[in-house]
Amino acid sequence: MASVRCKLARYLEDLEDVDLKKFKMHLEDYPPQKGCIALPRGQTEKADHVDLATLMIDFNGEEKAWAMAMWIFAAINRRDLYEKAKRNEPEWDNAYVECREESLEEEWMGLLGYLSRLSICKKKEDYCKKYRKHVRSRFQCIKDRNARLGESVNLTKRYTRLRLVKEHQSQQEREHDLWAIGRTSAKMQDGPVSSMNLNLLFEPEDQQSEPVHTVVLQGPAGIGKTILARKIMLDWALEKLYQDRFDYLFYIHCREVSLGMRRSLGDLMVSCCPDPNPPISKILRKPSRILFLMDGFDELQGAFDEHTEALCTDWQKVERGDILLSSLIRKRLLPEASLLITTRPVALEKLQHLLDCPRHVEILGFSEAKKKEYFFKYFSDEQQAREALRLTQENEVLFTMCFIPLVCWIVCTGLKQQMDSGKSLAQTSKTTTAVYIFFLSSLLQSRGGSQKHHISANLRGLCSLAADGIWNQKILFEESDLRNHGLQKADVSAFLRVNLFQKEVDCEKFYNFIHMTFQEFFAAMYYLLEEEEQLGVRNMPAGHSELPNRDVTALLENYGKFEKGYLIFVVRFLFGLINEERTSYLEKKLSCKISQQIRLELLKWIEAKAKAKTLQTQPSQLELFYCLYEMQEEAFVQRAMGHFPQIEISLSTRMDHVVSSFCIKNCRSVESLSMRLLHDTPKEEEEEEDIELYQVEQCDIPDPHTAPSHRLVNCYLTPSYCWGLLSVLITNQSLTELNLSDNTLGDKGMKVLCEMLQNPGCNLQTLRLRHCCLSHWCCFSVSLALRSNQTLVELDLSHNALADHGIRLLCVGLRHAFCNLKKLWLVNCCLTSACCVDLASVLSTSQSLTRLYLGENALGDSGVGILCATAKSSQCNLQKLGLVNSGLTSDCCPALSSVFSANQNLTHLYLRGNALGDLGVKLLCEGLLHPSCKIQLLELDNCNLTSHCCWDLSTLLTSSQSLRQLSLGNNDLGDLGIMLFCEVLKQQGCLLKCLKLCKMHFNYATICALETLQEEKPELTIVFESSQ
Repeated sequence: MASVRCKLARYLEDLEDVDLKKFKMHLEDYPPQKGCIALPRGQTEKADHVDLATLMIDFNGEEKAWAMAMWIFAAINRRDLYEKAKRNEPEWDNAYVECREESLEEEWMGLLGYLSRLSICKKKEDYCKKYRKHVRSRFQCIKDRNARLGESVNLTKRYTRLRLVKEHQSQQEREHDLWAIGRTSAKMQDGPVSSMNLNLLFEPEDQQSEPVHTVVLQGPAGIGKTILARKIMLDWALEKLYQDRFDYLFYIHCREVSLGMRRSLGDLMVSCCPDPNPPISKILRKPSRILFLMDGFDELQGAFDEHTEALCTDWQKVERGDILLSSLIRKRLLPEASLLITTRPVALEKLQHLLDCPRHVEILGFSEAKKKEYFFKYFSDEQQAREALRLTQENEVLFTMCFIPLVCWIVCTGLKQQMDSGKSLAQTSKTTTAVYIFFLSSLLQSRGGSQKHHISANLRGLCSLAADGIWNQKILFEESDLRNHGLQKADVSAFLRVNLFQKEVDCEKFYNFIHMTFQEFFAAMYYLLEEEEQLGVRNMPAGHSELPNRDVTALLENYGKFEKGYLIFVVRFLFGLINEERTSYLEKKLSCKISQQIRLELLKWIEAKAKAKTLQTQPSQLELFYCLYEMQEEAFVQRAMGHFPQIEISLSTRMDHVVSSFCIKNCRSVESLSMRLLHDTPKEEEEEEDIELYQVEQCDIPDPHTAPSHRLVNCYLTPSYCWGLLSVLITNQSLTELNLSDNTLGDKGMKVLCEMLQNPGCNLQTLRLRHCCLSHWCCFSVSLALRSNQTLVELDLSHNALADHGIRLLCVGLRHAFCNLKKLWLVNCCLTSACCVDLASVLSTSQSLTRLYLGENALGDSGVGILCATAKSSQCNLQKLGLVNSGLTSDCCPALSSVFSANQNLTHLYLRGNALGDLGVKLLCEGLLHPSCKIQLLELDNCNLTSHCCWDLSTLLTSSQSLRQLSLGNNDLGDLGIMLFCEVLKQQGCLLKCLKLCKMHFNYATICALETLQEEKPELTIVFESSQ
């Protein structure tokens, strides 16, 4: 049974800030004639509800303290608390108390006469209106993390709209958690999608779709999930949201429910109501009109893998908090009710198994315009807001990070403290470590320079407490934990005053860091603070628990192994803290010694991970880049990046681009660089609705063993990001191969890329741009680049709608004397025979172009005839020609045949997927048999061939002195035709090295003949499939 102090603390906890101030005022001015001792102002000023209950009992005893509370509840018009305290009043041993004299009831009647009459009127009103008013009162204000007692901020005035998108998550994409910053695009499987409005969260996709009953709002730490949840509650209460959908919204804080006592769903709903006897049964008659908003599912403790038999189906049944919420989520309890659940990505795997057809919505943080708006909402002084915004925008990376509300708040808070103190605003920063260092030093400095030694001691205690919590995956600490780390109650109060801690109270006290990232930050500092033996002995009590191991090797070995990835962010902060400039700043401001001895250990660790054979092992290479970026020491980063022979990273956030750009710029010796985009980044427009989001797939990466080259693959680029990422073309002169395939580059992005190509410092040789959403508009820019860039020798523009007009513009650059392009891919570019005249002019003038691939275009027989007329010229240096699926028939074969006899440069011809037929092959063979023909590879797969062409092909096999590879797959050659081949191929005069017969069915005898031939002639490779 709860003690009197606990009960009293619960009632005081229900007081809003204004009412709590009034309550304290009455305690200080309590009438002496009532027989109770008034509390001194110095004791009550900074006391919270638990401290206040303790003080009241210490000064007057339990019975008188209870009576005082009841009298003051009446005096401040909190009749609900008065009635609750009167109804639940404990049984006292003494029947008489001076301060509870008979006049109390008379005074009560006098004070609440008006309220009593008002209450009678209110009973006639709809209870929903009363509940809305209570929700408005409860959620209209929020507290900043550094707010002093009684300080609050109006939620409507501070709230800045967040960007939301519908989310389709994969398991890999859920791995990002506390540092999944800048996730500024949705991962959509099809086409573009725009930002989502709150009022559409529960709307079906279309008229045929089922209604949405469960919505999951997911986002990393600090992205604004709780603030958004509170804003939804407030907007509903203000009749701005879900008026036609829900009659009641109930806010459930998952951590509080997890730590609280056993109760029923009815009890949980009562705790959300303004009075102790709400009409719960009446409310639950329409469960479809109820929305439960569960905030912080990732903080919910308890097991969720229990059998469904353990779940609750009765709203009146008392259960553990986790079972209660699990029953709601699994739709065993009130299945018709709707759910809105907020969570970090780390808990999505656990949550996903409990849900049925949820809608996933991701919180992306602030847009460009909303970041600016936040600054003006945070600073009441417009001039201060402009100055702070200007200063932050000068540091592009820091301003980019401000799309995370938590980071934006930290930046604004730090700048405001400097402004208020009249100090210079020059101390800005790039990384989260630097922001936290400045924020920490600003808070601790505010306590005065005379306490620096005391600050240093408490800082050590905080760091050891944080590290101990990280290793034990503990975020809530008791007072005994604080004592074990040399932190006394007075020290904790001091840190509460400077807002490094936030108390959690439920009858007994718990403590936790104001944000998980702060705990990780202090844990990292634990490994860097130099030990002070005497100080440690003096502060640590006898019998204290053993401190965490300071060996950084153990930290690095366990990196990434913990379930929630706590150590990942600790290591990032570790890199950030060993920055020499920051180390010096901390030592000066906080009077603490920071060791630099682990720099070499971190470098060795990076080297070992960089050379790992399996790139998918933990930590990922991108995570290593984040560590190096956090350090911000280019000399160290260049040394570390020198150990990366091969890089494979996937970009999914705006910050991924910033980090990868920083590391790539400092990389000088990488042999293979591959970047893949999981989803792209919205365009930086002032209006956040103007967003186009795509999901792309990784393309085939060329064989890295063909030549030691540098590859940049699948990197998302828009004009606003091209300059940052593509600057590697200029700064890294060893980069020779760039692959941006399968990314929505677009014509604007292509224009920026072409400007980079024209820079004299660019040594790029190979450029692949397959599936990049290009059109004929970009071809003029490409043409300019071809005329000025003499190093580019390979260009792949396949699968872009360039059309004939685009090719005409492109050919202007291809014909230029300075163009040294050797290989050109134009597969599936919406071309027709009309472009062949321009291409033919290139073949006749270009001295460098040797490979041209035009497959998947409707060139037709006439188009190929135009190309062949030029290809016969001695000026044509073409060696390989691709005409796959080009709409050809036997009519084009005479023209092709004439090229074989006239052009001795042509060695490879790809004709698969064209209806040439047996007649076409017969005509081709006439040219192939010419003594001047140098064809080495011929592809005739899926060309409507039958056994009638086998005699012509057999003659070719025995007579040709150049043909080495012949592909005839997916043709109906028959068993007799193949048997003929077997006999011919046995002859010594046949020089063929490879015969491909894929997707063809043969009988047993034919298969045996092929196998025998392969045994007898091992230098010949035969590729075929058995039909058995």
